[in-house]
Amino acid sequence: MRVRRIRRNWHASPDDGAAPSRRVIPVGGEHVTGARNDPPPYRYHIRVRGRLGQTIRGAFPALQARVSGGDTVLTGPLPDRAALYGVLAEIEALGLELLEVRRLPPA
Repeated sequence: MRVRRIRRNWHASPDDGAAPSRRVIPVGGEHVTGARNDPPPYRYHIRVRGRLGQTIRGAFPALQARVSGGDTVLTGPLPDRAALYGVLAEIEALGLELLEVRRLPPA
């Protein structure tokens, strides 16, 4: 008896449990699995109540802090929405009162 071998396009050995490769179909001029052209980071203006000390300001290394009245304003670029949510989560975790979040117009 002769065994016929079927050849598939595998990235890894079928014995490794790998799935066969899939063809990438362009959608709107982009490849589904390809890198997309990310927009430049947006600059944000985030105001919290009170004057933040050096230690707490250190929790936001990507942002510059300045005092405005009795509040602290954190300003700087954040690469994506996840980074913004990370800063907001840190503000909450530190027990700070968030007063304002504004996305600044592109420079």
